[in-house]
Amino acid sequence: MPPKAVSVGCAHKHLQLEPSAYAKEAGFEWPSAANRIAAETKTGRKAPPDRSNNVSVDRLSDAQLSAFPGPLVLPWDELGWDPEPDLQNFKSWHQEKVRNKPTKSRKSLYVMEVPEITKEVDFMTAWTQPQHVADNKMACAAAGLDAGTSQGIVDYVAAFYHGFHTRMFPNRLRFVPWVAGSGKGSNRSKRPPHGQQYVGLATADGNTTRIRARISPDGVFSHQLNLEDILDAAIAMLPNDAYAIVLLMDHDLYEDDDDDFCCGRAYGGSRVSVVSTARYRPELDEHAKIDAEHMWPASHCKSYVAKLCAEQDITNSTRSVSSSAMSPMRAALAAASRVKHNSSPGYLRSEWFSRVARTVTHELGHCFCLAHCAYYACLMQSTSGMAEDVRTPPYLCPVCLSKLSFGVAVELQGGSEDSRTTYLKQRYDALDLFLLPWKSVGLFAGFHAWANARRRSLFE
Repeated sequence: MPPKAVSVGCAHKHLQLEPSAYAKEAGFEWPSAANRIAAETKTGRKAPPDRSNNVSVDRLSDAQLSAFPGPLVLPWDELGWDPEPDLQNFKSWHQEKVRNKPTKSRKSLYVMEVPEITKEVDFMTAWTQPQHVADNKMACAAAGLDAGTSQGIVDYVAAFYHGFHTRMFPNRLRFVPWVAGSGKGSNRSKRPPHGQQYVGLATADGNTTRIRARISPDGVFSHQLNLEDILDAAIAMLPNDAYAIVLLMDHDLYEDDDDDFCCGRAYGGSRVSVVSTARYRPELDEHAKIDAEHMWPASHCKSYVAKLCAEQDITNSTRSVSSSAMSPMRAALAAASRVKHNSSPGYLRSEWFSRVARTVTHELGHCFCLAHCAYYACLMQSTSGMAEDVRTPPYLCPVCLSKLSFGVAVELQGGSEDSRTTYLKQRYDALDLFLLPWKSVGLFAGFHAWANARRRSLFE
């Protein structure tokens, strides 16, 4: 089972900027500095060192690590379970035959708000509330909160994927009773297996898709909805001008019979994604073994990494990589550390919203044909559970960002290679405007400080 939460009060004196010692034990081989830098380029070839300035690739990489650390690979992390992932560099992304290229006629990102629960199925409201949560102050304060408005997600996506036209989906879906023999999905078995039932997901034009529901196997929520059925419904509603859509759900989800739960999924080729807010509720942190003092960026605290490695009898004897007090990761850690965790409704709502927003941008990244990433700690890395999820950064690493900048600045906007630099500056400006008011939540406060430090290093 995942490690228990670490005690509070850590000073975060030193940063872990390379994979932990556990990574080697798990069999994970981090790409070399030369390979990581080459992965950002169209050719995919390793660049020779800049001998005129006597700058080696390793020195360039060490400087970059102060903004983009390596993946931590801690015990129970996804890269520990699957230490040999397929790596997608810029060249392979660019040459991907089924990649959806943005065009002037297909450049809209749609956010679909949480479906309405109609009176006929109002029992589904209870399905959105966690079961058997410890009776503590945080749980009481969080009860009844939502994950933030859909418009907030729209605004964040618009900044993060700057250059796309981001908007709210015009019609809200509704949960309705499922009538056997009608609507999409009626060709399946009419007699549900034990513990399973059906509900309908209806569109504004009256079309209804059958959604399987089951009793939750881990008991955190009473019931779960089937993710694949919901994705089928979303595919059928893709507007002609949509590059991609993301549907928000308050219900807990599962993908197949072996799942305990699933927070989100994207069908990149179909340009649709679904994200559940359920497991991101702060009152579930204790159940999920989340250490609130070591969420990103404090997840890169060296003493925290050492403690988790020690629980597996591994000494975290990794080298120290120097970083200045003004480096992006140091700036992020300082800003996030100023946020004091508390049980006020406002804080919990902001914390919950920030977690959902990060996952939304991850799933939309798959619609942009970004694969799971292991070059650096990155928004697009795969995670094995909630404890790892909150340790991942909100930013795109240099390899993934090279794909986004090319896709938007060159393919969508028709610019030259040089226009990618202008696009990146505009994107950092857009992120600054969104993140500035969010200094009361650690993830966004850290991201704001990180992005500003990164922008200064690139453009000042």
